[in-house]
Amino acid sequence: MRRAGTVLAVGAGLTGVVVNVFARRAPWRRYPWYLPGLVAGLAGTEFAGPVAGAQVVAGALATAFGARRGRLGFAGLAVTAATSAGLYQLRRSSTDASIAELNGALADALGADRTTLGRPKSRIFARQPRARYLVAEDVAYGTDSPAQVLDIWRRPDLPRTAAAGVLVMVHGGSWVGGGKRMASPQLLAELAERGWVCVSVDYRLGPDNRWPSPIVDVKKAIAWVRANIADHGGDPGFIAVSGGSAGGHLAALAALSANDPAFQPGFPEADTAVQAAALLYGVYDLTARNDDGSTRLRDYVRKVLFDADLVDDTATWHAASPSWRSRADPPPMFVVHGDRDEIVTVSQARRFVDAVRLACREPFGYAELPYAHHAFDMVRSARAMATVEAVCQFLDVMRDRARRPARHDVPAAGSVEQHD
Repeated sequence: MRRAGTVLAVGAGLTGVVVNVFARRAPWRRYPWYLPGLVAGLAGTEFAGPVAGAQVVAGALATAFGARRGRLGFAGLAVTAATSAGLYQLRRSSTDASIAELNGALADALGADRTTLGRPKSRIFARQPRARYLVAEDVAYGTDSPAQVLDIWRRPDLPRTAAAGVLVMVHGGSWVGGGKRMASPQLLAELAERGWVCVSVDYRLGPDNRWPSPIVDVKKAIAWVRANIADHGGDPGFIAVSGGSAGGHLAALAALSANDPAFQPGFPEADTAVQAAALLYGVYDLTARNDDGSTRLRDYVRKVLFDADLVDDTATWHAASPSWRSRADPPPMFVVHGDRDEIVTVSQARRFVDAVRLACREPFGYAELPYAHHAFDMVRSARAMATVEAVCQFLDVMRDRARRPARHDVPAAGSVEQHD
């Protein structure tokens, strides 16, 4: 029994050390080793409470088995206690700091037209909402591929004449995987509950489908939505776009390339402009080097998307990178990125924000979340739900301002006192 207790104590202690280290900063970022680092990082931030609780239980069992009577077992118990306390502290401080960041971004973007975010409850194990809000599945928006399908989310009692705001959601997956079923179900459900119509889109994936197939499909989906969403209670005059990771790249590009005929072959006359964008941990510059000076991103994109290297077809790479397409009239944007992102470094977001803000006359908010890792919003943690609330506030206000522009003049960032 004592030996089993020692093994349990040491195992719990080592697990706590690994999770604490990766939660604070991944020691490496190279593929594929960043994937276990991402899991450990999310466990130490978004799942910090359950992980720390499991450590406490393991420590109690190890103590009952007699682990503290040996030096190794006692050391394991001490490490377990220290690392579980560290996780609790990190969970609270990182969530509170993230909520402060989100509040600052909302203040920049919305001025007085906002409600200050509080600390929401974590609902990690809550039931997924597809059954409640998914009203149409695998609706074809194109005829070129079976991948050109979308799902429609809305409240079942939403009138067909509601003219509700519309969100087009683009999933991530490194341009080669994923699907519309994994695209921010918390955000889709919250917006649907608020009376929005949400459209989650599939698109052709690499490496079998080369550039610009993914963005052409996103544009085609937007065109379909503008032509058909009124039949589902949506307002074709207000369409927002959102996405995370590779979906954030495609959503940002769609927002900054309104009606670009290069991305609309066969439907150049369609209106693909969007009225707002909410972007989560996106890739914004495909030409950029990694923070360590390497070209891993370029090499990967060349493999899965492009037919030519950057030096051989610079114009195509620049046209595919949102950071190179900043213009004088981008739509209102809300950008969120974690400063511990292992997969898409936060410098991508910083450079994109700097480029767009120089040209942006529209509301713009940027929240850089402390100790947030890639895909942090895939679970219903307190931080993820605060991010959902912030995005919903931003989109609600943008929709209302678009409908009543005379009553909602956009204030300069920081020029209006905020209120709760």
